[in-house]
This record gives sequence, C-alpha cells and structure tokens, in this order.
Amino acid sequence: MSSKEQKGQKKYNVLRVIKRMLKHIWEQEPVQFGRVAIYTILAAIYPFMAVFLPKIAIGILEQGGADAGKRLVITMGVYFVVAGVLAVLTEFVMACITSRNMRIRLLYLADMTKKLMTMDYCYFEDSKFFEEYDKGMNAGNSNYNGIEGVYNRMSRMPANFLSLMGMVILAGTLSPVLLISLVLHVLVVMWTSKLTHDYEYAQKEELSKATRRISYYKRTTQDFSYGKDIRIFNLRDRIMANYQEEINAYLILFAKIRNREYVLGFLSLFTLFITNVLTYGILIYEVLHGMPVSSFSMYVTMITTLMTSMITFGNDLAFVWNEGEYVDDFYRFLDAPLVEEGTKTKADVLKDKKTMEIRFEHVSFRYPHTEKNVFTDLNFTIHAGERLAIVGVNGAGKSTLVKLMTGLFAPTEGTIYINGVDITEIKKKELYDLYSAVFQEVNVLAFTLRENLGCHARDVDDLRVQTALDKVGLWKKVEGFETGLDQMMLKVIDENGTDFSGGERQKLSIARGLYKDAPMVIMDEPTAALDALAEAEIYENFSSLVEGKTAVYISHRLASTRFCDKIALFDADGLEEYGSHEELMAKKGKYYDMFVVQGKYYQEEAV
Repeated sequence: MSSKEQKGQKKYNVLRVIKRMLKHIWEQEPVQFGRVAIYTILAAIYPFMAVFLPKIAIGILEQGGADAGKRLVITMGVYFVVAGVLAVLTEFVMACITSRNMRIRLLYLADMTKKLMTMDYCYFEDSKFFEEYDKGMNAGNSNYNGIEGVYNRMSRMPANFLSLMGMVILAGTLSPVLLISLVLHVLVVMWTSKLTHDYEYAQKEELSKATRRISYYKRTTQDFSYGKDIRIFNLRDRIMANYQEEINAYLILFAKIRNREYVLGFLSLFTLFITNVLTYGILIYEVLHGMPVSSFSMYVTMITTLMTSMITFGNDLAFVWNEGEYVDDFYRFLDAPLVEEGTKTKADVLKDKKTMEIRFEHVSFRYPHTEKNVFTDLNFTIHAGERLAIVGVNGAGKSTLVKLMTGLFAPTEGTIYINGVDITEIKKKELYDLYSAVFQEVNVLAFTLRENLGCHARDVDDLRVQTALDKVGLWKKVEGFETGLDQMMLKVIDENGTDFSGGERQKLSIARGLYKDAPMVIMDEPTAALDALAEAEIYENFSSLVEGKTAVYISHRLASTRFCDKIALFDADGLEEYGSHEELMAKKGKYYDMFVVQGKYYQEEAV
C-alpha cells in the first residue's frame, strides 16, 4: 500500500471491527447467534451452583438431625447430576460454536486468497506491500488468535458478564471496599495487557521482516532445486550462519517484547496480593463477629469465582481489544483497492481485428520504492501481425517491457495503447485474455496434463491439446502414459504424479501458450532449457506457431532473431536500435557487434 493509502486509513476502532465481524457472522452463519444464546444461559448458571453448594451442604450439617447425612448425600447427588449435565451441554454447545468460528475464519482466508489472485501483479514485487500483507495475515493464520480467537472470546463473554454481575451483587452485600479492590485488580490486569500489546504491535513490522528472512532460509534448505548448489559450492556453513544470525535477531526482538510483559506482570501480581490480603482480612473479621460457617464458605467460593470471572472477562475484553487491531489490519488489506479495473472488454479492443498493435508513447517506468527509471520516455510500436524480436544486454529491461505491455505493471509516466485503447481502460481479466505467454521460468501445476494446458477452461478440447503437444514434440511421451491426458503432474497431491525435465517443462509451457490461442504471443527465452535439436525445431516451426498473430520473441541468442520481422535492441539507456535484421546489420551498430561475436563463437565451436 502506498503512503497515501496508509495516511487515508481510519484509525483503529474496536467497535467498528466488532460490528463488522458480527455482520459477517449474520451473513454467513446466523444460527451462531442462537448457539451463543444457549451457551450464555448454560454457562451463566453453572458458577452460581458452585457458589451456593458449600452454603447448602454446610447448612445441612449445621442444622443436624438424624437424617442430616442422608439429606447431604441426596443434595450432593442431585448437584453432581445437574452439574454434570450442564457441563456436558455447555461444552457441546461451545464445541459447535468454535467449529463454526473456524469455518468463518477459513472463509475469510478464502477471500484473502481471491484477493491475492486478483490483485495487480506489481504488488508481488513490492516489499512494502508484503509487510502490510504479513500484518494482515496475523489475524487469519491461527485457531487461537486473530479472527477465530476474537470470535471465540466474544462467544463466551456474554455468559461471563452475566455471572460476573451476579457475583458482584453478592460481593457488594459483604463489603463495598472488597468489590472496589477486585475491580481495581482487573483494571490493572487489562491496563498492563494493553501496554504489552501496544509495544508488541509497534514491533510488528520488524517481527514480520525477521520472520520472512527466517522463512526464506528455511524454504531454501527444503527446496530441492538448491540442493546441488548447496553441496557443490559448500554453501551449507554460509546458509546456516545466516540462518542462525536471523534467528538470534528474532529472539532478541522477541525477548524485548516478553521482558516488557514480565515487568508489567509484576504490577498485576502486586495488586493481586493486596486484593487477597484485603479479601481474607474482611472474611476473618466477619467470622469473628458471628458470620456462620456456611455463609463464610459461600463467600470464599463466591470471591474466588468472582475473581476468576473478573480476570477471565478482563482478559477476554483485553484480548478482543488487542487482537481486534490485527483483525482491523486484515480488513484494511482485504478492502484495499489493489486492482484498478477498467471498463473496456476484449471485444472493444479487437473489434473487427484478429490481432493487436501495441504503441508506447512517452513511457517511463521505475519499480516501487526505487529512484532510477528502467525506461525513460520510451516511444515505439509493435505493429499488428508483426513478429518482433527483443534483444539486449542483461538488465536492459526486456522482461520489464513484457510486464508493461501485458498490464502486469503500469507505466510511471506515459501511456500504452492496444489497438488505440489505453491499456488502463481495459478490464484486467479481459486484458490477460489477449495474451499467450511462454516465460523463462516454467511453472507446472499439480493438475492433470489436460488441466495444465486448458488452464481456466472447463471444457477442454482434447483434440486441440493433442495438436499443441504434437507441435512441441510431447505427444508421443503423453501417449505412453496409462492415463493419457488425465496423468497427474507432480507428486504433491498424487503420489503417482509425474514430473518433466526442464526441457519438457519448457515444451509444455509452449504448448499451453498454443492452446490458449490468444491474438498476441509472447515468448521470453522459450528455448532456454531446450537442447539444440529441440531449439532448432521451435525455430523452424515459429512461423506456424504464431501465424496470424502479433508475436514478441525475447532471446539472448541472436540467431533466433532472423525469423522475426523487426528487432528492438535495448541497452541501459532504453531502446537503442530498431529495424529488420538486414537493416541493423547494415547499420553496424551494437546489434551488428553482438551478432558477429556470437556468430564467431559458434563458428569456432563448430571447427
């Protein structure tokens, strides 16, 4: 989120958060209010039974009589039966409540997942964004804290409040001073809890950063793709040293938070000591002045129950207040306008055209939280039906250019037009439908082969899938699978899943792009993982692969540029050269030098 968005945010208001949470329950699980009402009645009765039992039992013994023992046994028996039934019913209802609260939390996480999949891609490369994301997710990743924790505490607070009010009335009949001391103790507990939370929340950003760094090293050791590098280059000691350093930094920060909690905890213990001394002092005084033993036992139980209820209610109240701030962060993230939706559709862009023209007008771009432009005042056009090769030195912004033309990034300045339509006016989903892309980094999903090619399509055309796989040289392999196109990829979900080599993954990615059949094809180093023969086959079939479409081909291998209509060479200053292969060779500029050097290298290798 930008600093402007953060400044425009409302301050934390616990009542606003609670109102929204209750509204969500009413929309998703209205029966939950009935469950809470039943629990409140059952749970509020139980403490009073425990308070009055000693008075009744001792009162029977004080009265005496031949049948005192019998009456006591019957009374205790009835009590335990009723108490047992109440306890079972109370626990059952609360179990129903907590299970539904977990469901509600998971529905929230589903909303968050949808948010992540529909938001602008640019946020994925913004570290500040992920700091906000981590803060928000603190409310959704636990059964005990955050959203679910607040719901659970809110569910039991009405019962605690009712029993608390009853106990307060009883305590007031004994001594108003005692009541004041109990209330003071609870207020101190809540105050110390609030101070501890405020300090912890202030450190949350640093905790989030430390957690992300620790998670990175953990993922690195668990990712098999790093296994060879770790062993060959003996990176184990370096990784472990950095990992331990991050753990130590986290522990130091965590210790600061806990030390603050311990210091404040001593204040709570002190007030508890004073309250206990005062309580039992008053009770001893009353006994010495004629209070019956039965009444004494009742008040002892009542005060113990009252103190427990007050602390429980106070802790619940403090918990809701404190954790509600994380829930508020979650809502802020969920509500953030992370997607700028346009109004134009795919049909508006294409109209009667079958392919696309992309025009850059005075486009400048820099990544979030950086000062240096990747492009400055870029002007050039990819004509409809044209096959454009983009080449250049590393770091010249070739892949960034692709992200701009596909709408994954928005220009910092200037405008990009597709068939004369401002790219920002096009609905994102409609915009993405205009492109088939083959990226250097190939992501195979734990889906069937059919689903990996058909992607979002519900009714996948098997004949088109077969044709696409055949064009890239994978169909014979797929025919060898017992389940054919239903073969599961990877072993994450299905232990019988299969995995492809790097080159086969690349071919699968190309086949996925062919199946989509979009009006524009983008190939970012599509042959990087292919052997020479497979690469030559892709070159030979390139014209048929992109026939009737606008095509952009990014490659470090300049031999691949010869089958393209135009070549755009980028360097650190932006677009340096533009023209056909013949035109750029005649110019004898940077393209000429790069082509000659690569050609000389290949010729020497052939000799």
